[in-house]
Amino acid sequence: MNFSETFKELITRIDQDGELSQPRDMKVKEVILADFPINPIEPIAEFTARPFNWKYFAGELAWYLHRDRSIDYINDYSKFWSKLTNPGTNEINSNYGSLVITDEQFGWVIESLKKDINSRQAIMFFNQPKFQFEGNKDFVCTMYANFFVRNNRLHMKVQMRSNDIFFGLTFDAPFFSFLMQSVYLILKDEYPNLELGQYFHFADNLHFYERHFELADAIRKDELTSYSKLELKQKFIEYNDGVVSLSDAAFEFLKTMDAAKGREEINYKDVLSRYFTL
Repeated sequence: MNFSETFKELITRIDQDGELSQPRDMKVKEVILADFPINPIEPIAEFTARPFNWKYFAGELAWYLHRDRSIDYINDYSKFWSKLTNPGTNEINSNYGSLVITDEQFGWVIESLKKDINSRQAIMFFNQPKFQFEGNKDFVCTMYANFFVRNNRLHMKVQMRSNDIFFGLTFDAPFFSFLMQSVYLILKDEYPNLELGQYFHFADNLHFYERHFELADAIRKDELTSYSKLELKQKFIEYNDGVVSLSDAAFEFLKTMDAAKGREEINYKDVLSRYFTL
């Protein structure tokens, strides 16, 4: 099942089994303790009522690869993050690249699975105790990503504390799929017969807000006619001698994105198609 089909099922599940809540005075439909599988090669949710925003995804991926917590870069693609900066700064906490594309996190996963293919310790942590402070508007939604190999297949479980399916999940799923594929491509050097397995997504609270109620109804009625893939053609992340770095392809992508600076005339899907099978 591709992710567009899964996404429609999630809307139905929240509508039928969920409850209304009002955190921070915003009406929301939610279910708790939700989980579902995602094919890491087909993590794009796209509909006539809501086409996938390739521009934002390309910008967000570049921002994560820069590993810069400043919102200056991502502001060219969305002003959303400007509302979530830490007090007295222009920085946020949820630049996922800065959190996990590091020697300590990404490198730990690779080393754990290279030392023991059956390891249960190959985990990247996103949310951290340092984010528990008064006035924090960006309390990281992702808790951890757990990578494990069974029956010669690399699997990944992502655990979220909270997940907005429109503003969060539709871009989280592609990025986490990218992260999983990045781990897989490196491990293939160690285990040539390794296969890419399943991505399991868990959210303690899965929801959408009142501003998306009508859109959710429109998507439920949408006829799915096509869908996009997202499969890395080559490594974006390298790991050698305990050091995580970006590949030449990743630097080429960043150079292209830095030159684009969010311009509307750029076809960002075409840019991504140089590096991904879409």
